[in-house]
Amino acid sequence: MKKKLKKQLISTLKITISVALIVLVFSKLNWEQIQSMLKSANLYYFALAVLFFISSQLLSLFRFDLFVRHIGIRIPLYTNAKLYLIGMFYNFFLPGGVGGDAYKAFLLSKSYKKKLKKVGKVIFLERLLGLVAIGFSLGILVLLLKTEVSYVWNILLFVLAIFGSLLFLKLITRWMHAYKKRIHFGFFISLGIQLLQILCILFILKSFKVEGDYLVYLTLFLISSVLSVISFAGLGIREAVFYYGATFFNFNSDIAASVALSFSLITAFISFLGIIYLIKPIPTKKQ
Repeated sequence: MKKKLKKQLISTLKITISVALIVLVFSKLNWEQIQSMLKSANLYYFALAVLFFISSQLLSLFRFDLFVRHIGIRIPLYTNAKLYLIGMFYNFFLPGGVGGDAYKAFLLSKSYKKKLKKVGKVIFLERLLGLVAIGFSLGILVLLLKTEVSYVWNILLFVLAIFGSLLFLKLITRWMHAYKKRIHFGFFISLGIQLLQILCILFILKSFKVEGDYLVYLTLFLISSVLSVISFAGLGIREAVFYYGATFFNFNSDIAASVALSFSLITAFISFLGIIYLIKPIPTKKQ
């Protein structure tokens, strides 16, 4: 009972943070300028942004399959895609309910007669590698970033991010030594996922004909990805990081927030496709 209450409180807090930040940022935006920018957007580049986002999710499917195969679960690719989609739907559209990862863990545990804790541990490991890859990628971008402060700070942050990521990866490997080879492979896959999502942001920027240092926007994106764990589905946090980050770097805050919102809308659209499989069971084994 206490565990359930704690989970509900955490979910409520995340939703509250998201709503509060969305209201705060949206109240500051110049919607006329945003509307004008959207009308002149390059749809070809925006379509490429959507394509790169979908590609990142497909690569996530491969990472997921890599780890569940280690515990004896073989899922057909098409079924895995459906399972992943409904997991995204749970994560994005059902606040406070059953999370997408919990749903997948429960369904796979039941279908393949595996312990729920074992399946959940594998899914948690996969997500953890994603966070490590974000930290590693962030370190590289920070090293390339041009700021008005001393470049020594860039080097220090680079060393901290890279060393911290590799140390964390080492600890994960020790914690789950049986997955050692898959952990290393999974880490590189996670880097690939981050690269594809970075390309998604890059083409959103090109679609909106944004001028300026793209590295700033990409760095803000990775920072918002790390901080998204304290909000609901990253909503609010992403827009706030872009808005106030752009203010710090003397960029157009309205455009920056629009880029973040566009990424959230792409995520929402793809996640909503999971509703197709919400009302009917997903067979996880080949017939």
